[in-house]
Amino acid sequence: MKITKLITFTILLFLCIQNLYSQNLFKDDFNYPVLDSLEGNGGWVRAGVNTSSNVQVKSPGLTYPGYAGSGIGNTAYLSNIGEGDNVFHNFSPQASGKIYMSFMVRVDSMTSTATTGYNICFNQATGATFFNTALYTKRLSATTFNFGIRKSLAVSYSNTVYNTNTTYLVVVKYSFVNGNDNDSAKMYVFTSGVPATEPSVPTAFKVDTLDVVNIGQVVLTNSYAQNGSLKSSSVKIDGIRVGLSWAGSILSGIDQISNLIPEEYSLSQNYPNPFNPSTKIGFKIPEEGNVRLQIFDVTGRLVSLLADDRFSPGEYSVNFSGENLSSGTYFYKMDFNSKNHTGSKLMKMTLVK
Repeated sequence: MKITKLITFTILLFLCIQNLYSQNLFKDDFNYPVLDSLEGNGGWVRAGVNTSSNVQVKSPGLTYPGYAGSGIGNTAYLSNIGEGDNVFHNFSPQASGKIYMSFMVRVDSMTSTATTGYNICFNQATGATFFNTALYTKRLSATTFNFGIRKSLAVSYSNTVYNTNTTYLVVVKYSFVNGNDNDSAKMYVFTSGVPATEPSVPTAFKVDTLDVVNIGQVVLTNSYAQNGSLKSSSVKIDGIRVGLSWAGSILSGIDQISNLIPEEYSLSQNYPNPFNPSTKIGFKIPEEGNVRLQIFDVTGRLVSLLADDRFSPGEYSVNFSGENLSSGTYFYKMDFNSKNHTGSKLMKMTLVK
C-alpha cells in the first residue's frame, strides 16, 4: 500500500512539474465588475500606504488583435495621483532560467508636469521590496512618449515614439545568468501582430548591478514611491500573462480543466457556435507532447496562433475572440506531436456579427 501511494504521489508530482513548464504561472484579464479598488479581488493584495488613489477596475477592457488576453473582462486603471496604491499578486517563485510577462498597455493622457515613471513590474517573493523589470513611460509631449525597461537601477529607453490612446502589446523578460549581478531585463513592444517566436533583438534591454534573489510577484503601482513623477497621467493595463517561455506568456490563453488522461487526443467543437465575438475551444491529449493550435480564414490565411508549446496529459480549454474579425467561416487546427502520437485535427466554426 505504501509503495502504491508513493508511486501515485510521484506521478502527480511529475505531472505538476510538467504542467508548470507548459502553462503560464499567472494570468489576469481583470474579469471583475467595475471596482473602486482592485485590492482584495482575484488574489490582489495591497502593500504600502492606504490612500484614496486606488488601483481601480474600469470598463471596457483593452483589445489587441490576436493576443490571447484581448477583449476579455475589464482593465486595471492607474490614475497616478499622489502617493497611490501598490497592489501585488503572488505566483510560484522562480530563481533560475527566464521569466516573461506579457500585457496590453494604453496611456490615455499625460499632464504637462509628468516626467517618467512606471506602473507594472516584478518583485521578489522574499518579503522584501525589490521592484525589478519595470516598464517605464517617459513623456515627450502631451500625446507622445517613450517606453523603457529598468532591471534594478537605471532605465534603458527605446528611441521609438509611441502615442497616447493607442493599445500596445508589451513583453518584459528577466533572465537569470550565472555569476553575480549580471542578470538581464529586456522589453519588447509591438504595435501590431503577435510574434510566434521571440524576436532576436529586444526593443530595449538593461544589464546593471543588483540581481534579484527570485521573482514571485506581479506589482501594479499607482505612482507609489515615485514622487508623483507621472503626475496624474492615466494608464490602463490588461491581459497580464506570466510564463517561463515566450509561448507560455504571450501566446498562452490555455486553461487546464482536468488532469484525467484520455485514451486519444481530440479537438472539440467550439462553444458557442455560431459565436459573437468569443468562443471556447477545447482539446485533450493522452500524454505529454507539443500542441499547436491555429485559426485560419476560408482563404487559408493564419489569423491567430492560440498555442504552440508542450503540455502535460489532460483536458484544456482556450478562449478565442473574433472581435476584430469579419463575419464568416473560420477553421481551427490542432497539431499534436508526442512520443506515441503524431497527427492533426481540423474543425469549422462560424462568426456571426
